[in-house]
Amino acid sequence: MQYSDKVLEHFMSPRNIGEIPDADGVGTIGSEECGDLIQVWIKVSDDEHLSDVKYKVFGCPTVIACCSIMTELATGKHLNDAVELTDKQIADALGGLPAHKYHCSNLAASALHEAIMDYVLKNSTGTKAITVTTLIDNTTLGSLQSEHGLSLWLEYDDKRVLFDTGQTDLIVRNAGLLGVNLADIDAIVISHGHYDHTGGLKAVLDIAPKAILYLHPEALRPKFSQKDNRTRMIGMPDTAKETIRVLADHGKVIWTEMPTEVFPGLFVTSRIPRNNSYEDVGGAFFINQTCQKADELLDDQAIFFETKPGLVVLIGCAHAGVVNTLDYVTKLTNHRNIYAIIGGMHLVNSSMERIVNTINAFKRYNVQKIVPLHCTGKEAVEKIKNAFGEKYVLSGAGTKIVLT
Repeated sequence: MQYSDKVLEHFMSPRNIGEIPDADGVGTIGSEECGDLIQVWIKVSDDEHLSDVKYKVFGCPTVIACCSIMTELATGKHLNDAVELTDKQIADALGGLPAHKYHCSNLAASALHEAIMDYVLKNSTGTKAITVTTLIDNTTLGSLQSEHGLSLWLEYDDKRVLFDTGQTDLIVRNAGLLGVNLADIDAIVISHGHYDHTGGLKAVLDIAPKAILYLHPEALRPKFSQKDNRTRMIGMPDTAKETIRVLADHGKVIWTEMPTEVFPGLFVTSRIPRNNSYEDVGGAFFINQTCQKADELLDDQAIFFETKPGLVVLIGCAHAGVVNTLDYVTKLTNHRNIYAIIGGMHLVNSSMERIVNTINAFKRYNVQKIVPLHCTGKEAVEKIKNAFGEKYVLSGAGTKIVLT
């Protein structure tokens, strides 16, 4: 195993070891694979620069060196710049790492990102005016039209965020009937690359010129499903893909390859780890037309943000699993309380074990507002309704939820 002189230097004489008693943010991350454990403390100045970064680590020489150089790279940076520090930058600053040790740089960067997220969420006042309006769903509670798909309109203080776009340009009609001006969109977040969440994207972007698009690169991959030996293309429309490529050329696409802050206190998870045995992607999904290569839907991601009573999590289809999603959000946020979960839970056709485990997770997390939409499935919705009573919220296209 060949280490660079820089790795050896930072291992033999690590910088900034210790903790900050009155830290503004704390991040903790570990690897079950190698047993490394890192805790990072940060101090933030009045102008939101990192005035101090310290860490404690249990792990191999490489992860110690990565943490040491990370503190040097991050200290003095503005939070907006520090949160963009990548594992590659850490590895490059050390003169490179052996391939099987590259994950150590990822751990160091991730621990820093969690500390910054902890600071941001602590300083979210929880008094923002926040509403979530369902523009597209499989069902409708009023005069709007419905379709198989999902789109949520988020009014987050003075920002406007669209989460998914439904299956067609029906979103434009429904938005108009609800008095929602899509031209006001500041950001569009795509949960994953299926057609029923991206089909209205081009129509929306045609009337939302200032919108910045947030999505995982895997969302652009070909996507297929198979049922009764019949193959169907279910990926993003080609028109949407072409529009995204044009936007990317103009710097208006943010690829969410790591947890990403959209606006202060509002985050996208990026890829969600799959850690339990009873949640799968929810169907026979593939990335090739012959249906030989399974689609793990690594593009599946969620939105989360802080409110006074706790975190709110928005999910598109939860192909990574609802419980995996909640577990990951709580890990990212240093185990903050989850107040509400809103969106498609992909429990349709799920086993009773999975439905029961999902309900038990809601109870374990003491979720106070549960709004199942889209692909949750009638049986699962009924079980959730019976288990949670008034904490369950009947919703469909046209529903507006005020979060305070």
